[in-house]
Amino acid sequence: MDWITVLQHLGLPELVKKVVEFLLTKACSEVSRIQGVEDEIAKLRRTHERIQSLLVDAEERRHIEDESVKSWLRELKTVGFDADDLLDGFRTHVDVFKHAKEAPSRKRKRSWYDVPIPSLGVDTRLVRRYNIATEIVKIQSRLDEIYKRRKNLQLKPSDGRQRNEGSNMAVFFPAVASLDVSKVVGRSKQCDSIVAALKVDSDLPPRVIAIYGIAGIGKTTLAQLVFNHFSGRDREEVSPNPSGSLSGVDRHFEMKIWVSLPKVCDIARATKEIIEGITGEICKLPSLNHLQDCLKKCVKDKKFLLVLDNFWAEDFKFWEILRLPLLKGAKGSSVLITTQNKEVSRLVATMPLHLEGLEMNDCLKLFTALAFPQAEEDVDQLKDIGERIVERCQGSPLATISLGKLLRSESNVDNWEIVLNEMLALEGSANSSTRPILPSLMISYHHLNYQLKQCFTYCSIFPDNFEFDKDQLVRMWIAEGLIQQNGRRPPEAIGSRLFDYLLWMSFFERSTKPCSNGTICKYTMPNLIHDLARLLSNNELLVMEDNELNPSSGQFRYASLLHRKCVPIMFEKIYNQEHLRALKLCNESKIDVAGIPKDLFGKLKYLRLLDLSNSGIEKLPDSVGKLVHLRYLGLSETNVEELPESVEDLYNLQTLELNFCSNLSSLPEGTSKLVNLRHLGLHLDWEQINDLRRMPTGIDRLTSLMTLSRFTVTNYVDGCNLRELKNLDLRGELCICKLENVTNASDASEANLGEKRIDKLMLRWSGETSNVQQGANTSNVQQGVNICKEVAERLQPYKYLKCLWILNYPGSKFPDWLENIGFSSLEMVRLSCSGECESLPSLGQLPKLKHLYIEGMKRLVNLKNMIKGFLSLETLTIKDMPILNMLCKFKGNFPKLSKVVVCQCPKLRRPKDLPRRIELIIIPQSTDNVDGNDVSSDLSHSA
Repeated sequence: MDWITVLQHLGLPELVKKVVEFLLTKACSEVSRIQGVEDEIAKLRRTHERIQSLLVDAEERRHIEDESVKSWLRELKTVGFDADDLLDGFRTHVDVFKHAKEAPSRKRKRSWYDVPIPSLGVDTRLVRRYNIATEIVKIQSRLDEIYKRRKNLQLKPSDGRQRNEGSNMAVFFPAVASLDVSKVVGRSKQCDSIVAALKVDSDLPPRVIAIYGIAGIGKTTLAQLVFNHFSGRDREEVSPNPSGSLSGVDRHFEMKIWVSLPKVCDIARATKEIIEGITGEICKLPSLNHLQDCLKKCVKDKKFLLVLDNFWAEDFKFWEILRLPLLKGAKGSSVLITTQNKEVSRLVATMPLHLEGLEMNDCLKLFTALAFPQAEEDVDQLKDIGERIVERCQGSPLATISLGKLLRSESNVDNWEIVLNEMLALEGSANSSTRPILPSLMISYHHLNYQLKQCFTYCSIFPDNFEFDKDQLVRMWIAEGLIQQNGRRPPEAIGSRLFDYLLWMSFFERSTKPCSNGTICKYTMPNLIHDLARLLSNNELLVMEDNELNPSSGQFRYASLLHRKCVPIMFEKIYNQEHLRALKLCNESKIDVAGIPKDLFGKLKYLRLLDLSNSGIEKLPDSVGKLVHLRYLGLSETNVEELPESVEDLYNLQTLELNFCSNLSSLPEGTSKLVNLRHLGLHLDWEQINDLRRMPTGIDRLTSLMTLSRFTVTNYVDGCNLRELKNLDLRGELCICKLENVTNASDASEANLGEKRIDKLMLRWSGETSNVQQGANTSNVQQGVNICKEVAERLQPYKYLKCLWILNYPGSKFPDWLENIGFSSLEMVRLSCSGECESLPSLGQLPKLKHLYIEGMKRLVNLKNMIKGFLSLETLTIKDMPILNMLCKFKGNFPKLSKVVVCQCPKLRRPKDLPRRIELIIIPQSTDNVDGNDVSSDLSHSA
C-alpha cells in the first residue's frame, strides 16, 4: 500500500490531505536527490570539463571584442569556479573518509567533515549530502540561465577573430638559453656619453644624471650597460661590450650600488634599499635617523656610483633628504637615475638625458636577430611584413623583442599577417583602456596558450616592482590549479617550463638585486608588463592598498593586500568576498600584524592560497583548519613560534612555507596527516641556523614530500629519527641537525642520502653542548665519538652535490667519502670541527670548487700539503686554528683565487708567495691579541 492510499483511508480533510501530499512529495524528491548525489556529482564534473573546454577555446582561438560576449564568458567562468569548489569539497570528503578508514589508528582531533549537531540529533553525513545536493541544484540553475543567454546572443564565428589553428606560436617552448638575448643595439652612443660624464671628477656634491623616457623604451638596459662598464658584472640581459669603447672593466668607482625602487616609496624605504645594496644584508634599523646615520658611515670618504632605477618621487624635498647622507662620499661620486617622469629628471639631475625610441634600422636589426635565428632562404616576404610590424613598435626594445620572439622560426606568412592585422586593429580600437599598453605586448599575450595566459595574469597579484622567487611562484600556480598534469611529469617541472617561457618572452626579467652568494635569484615584471597583467585581471583581482579597496565592489577570486602604514590591517573589508581563492599579503617591509581575526577563515573558506609572509604575525587562529581547499600556506619571515594543531586538518595542503621563521620551535604533532604535502620550507640562514625542539613522528608517511629544508633528529623514544627519511624523494636543500642524537649508525644508512637529489647539504652536530661532549667518563666520550664518525660515514650524499657543510664534527677524521667520491659539481665546502681532527681530508681536484671554509681544527699545524689543485677556487677562509703557523703553497696553485680570510689564527705567518692579486683580510680574535708577534703584524695589509 503506497502513502497516497494511506492518506485516503485516514479520512483527513481535503485541504490537510493536499498539504500533507505536497510535503511528502517534496520529501521524497529531496530523499531521491540526496541518494543520487554521486550521480549528480559525476554529471557536474562532466559539465565542469565542458566549461573549461569552452573557456580554453575562447581564449586560444578567438579575440573577443563584443562586450556582451565577454560578459557571458565571465559569468561562465564564475560558475566554473563555483562548480570547482563544490567538486573539490566533495572529493576531499571522500578522500579523507577513505584515508581515515584505511588508518583507523590515526584519529583526528577534529575533522572538517564531522561537525557534530547534537541538539538536532541528525546524522551529519545526511546533512552534508543534502547541502551538496542543494548546491548542485543552484549551480545547474545558473548554468541553465547562462545557456539561455548564449542562445539569445547567437554566438557565431564572426564574434571573434579566429586564429589559424596551424600556428605553432602558442606552443613553442625554446630553452631560455637557446638564444643570446644579451645583444644590445642602438645604445652605444648614449652609453659612451654617460660613461664619459661619470669619469669627470667634480668637487660638487654627488653629480646626478637622469635617464628619462616612456615605459619599455630601454632606460634600465642603458643604465645596466653603464653600471657593467664600471663593475664588470656579467648579466645575461645586457652586453658586456656594447661598443668598442666599453671593452674591459673600468675601476673608476670604489663602490657600485644598484637599487630598484617601487613605484610608491618613502624616504626610509629608499634609504634602507641603498644600505642593503651596499652591505648585501637585510637592514632592520627602526627609524629614518638611524638609517641615515648608517648610510653616512657606509659611503663616508668612498667614491661611489649609485643607480636608482625607477625613481618616481616628484617632491624635491624627498630628494633633498635622501641625498643628505650621500654628501659624505668622496668627490667624484655619482648618482644615475632612471625615471618615466620628465619633471623628476628636471628637479634632481645636473645632466638629464631624454631616451627616445630606437632608430628603425636598430629595431629591425634586433627584430631580425630574434625572428630569424638562422639564415633562411625565401624570407623576403616575411621581412617585408616584419618591417611593417616593427614600425608599430614605436622604437620600443621591449615590444620589438617580444614580437621577435613570438614570430621566431614561424614560416607561415598567414600567421605573420595575423599579427600585423591584430596590431592595426588594436591601434584603431575605440577602447581607450588598451591605449597605455603597446599593441605588440597585447598581441604577444593573445598568442600565448591558455595555460600560459592563466599563469601570467595570476602574477597581477604582485604589486609593481615586486621581487618573487621562481620556485615559490610555480608552487602558487600549482595551488591554484593552473598547471595541467601531463603524463608522469611532476607539476613542478611543467610549471618551471612555463616560467622559463614567460621569462624568455620578456614577461619576466631577472632582478638586479643579487642574493647573498652573488647570484641573481629573484625576478620581477617590467612596469609595462605589470600594467598589462593588471588590465587583463581587473575582473578577478581585488587590491586593498593601505585598507583602501580597488575596485570597491564586485565578486573577485584573488586578493592582494599591500600595506605600508602603521595601522592595523582591516581584514573585515574583504569578508564579503567569500569566494576568494587567494589572499596574499604583499608587505614591502616587515609590518606588525596585531593578529588574524578568528572569524576570517570562516568567511573565506574557499581559499586555495593564503600567504601572510613577511609580517609580524605571531600566531594563527585555530580556525585555519576550516580551510579545507587550502593548498598553499605561506608564513615565511614571520614571528610564529608554533602552528595550531588544527593545521593537521588541511588535507589538501601541498606547500607549507616557514622559511626564515627563526622563532619557530616545533611543528604540529599531526603533520604526518598532511599526506598531500610536497614542500615543507624550513630554511634559515645557514650562519644562524636554529634547531627545532623536535620533529613530529611519521614524516615518512609524507611520501609526496619533495622539499624538506631542515630535519632535526630527536633522542626521544618515540621521536623522529633518520630512518624516516628513507622513502622520501627529497631534492634541493637539506640541513640535518642534532646528529649527536643518532645512537644507531644503521639509522644513517637507512636515510639513503646518496639516492636523494640534494644539491645543498648540511650535517650538523650541536658542538660543545652535544651528548658526545657530555659523557660521564672518557670511555663514554670515545664511544660517542666513534658513533658520530660511523654516522657521518654512512651519510654519504648525492654525488652531484653542489654545497656541503659539516659543522661541529666531533670525530677525529672526516668521512672517507669526502676523498673517495668524485664530487664533480661541488662549488662550496665548509668543514667545522669540535673534536680532535689533526688533518683535512684530501679533497682531490674538485674542478668546480669556488669557496672553501675551514674552522675549529685546533690541532692542525699547517696546511702546506692539504690544500692544492683547486683550479676554480675563489675564496679561502681559515678560522679558529690556534696553532696553525703555515698556509698552503699559493704559487701556481690557485689561478682564480681572489680573497683569503684569516680569523683567530694567532700563530699564522704571512705567506711569502701570496700573489698581489689576492686580497688578504685579517680578523683578530680581539684587539688585546694584536702585538708585534701575531698575525696582525705578519699580515698587516692586503697583498
